Amino acid sequence: MDLARVGAELEIRRVIAEYCQLCDDGEFEALADRFTSDGSFDFAGRVSTGRPAVQAFFERSQPPALRGKHLTLNSIIEVDGDEATVRSDFVFVRIIDGVLTPTFTGRYEDGFVRAGDRWRIARRRVVLLDSAAS
Repeated sequence: MDLARVGAELEIRRVIAEYCQLCDDGEFEALADRFTSDGSFDFAGRVSTGRPAVQAFFERSQPPALRGKHLTLNSIIEVDGDEATVRSDFVFVRIIDGVLTPTFTGRYEDGFVRAGDRWRIARRRVVLLDSAAS
């Protein structure tokens, strides 16, 4: 068993969980800090590059009335030294008219890098289920 690889996978899983909780809680500066300084976030072809741009994207797209819960699962993590590729399925749910409703589902396609003693997101591409099926 490669303990360094297992440790890297656990650290990356933690970043994925932090991303979800910080986004759901509206802590967008801390969320952007999970990215590298030049990290990119691609949602529906709209690419935000750099922490300030990533933070601004979430501030615009996630006002309190539109927040819900990000559920991320089925992560496949491939670690190669100080880099990793990750594919994770996700569902975003909100309460709409009193009913828990899935509003987006799809896959995150991520590139992670070890920056100092932390793993950070270098790039995240959101592939919505509708987009993946077409």
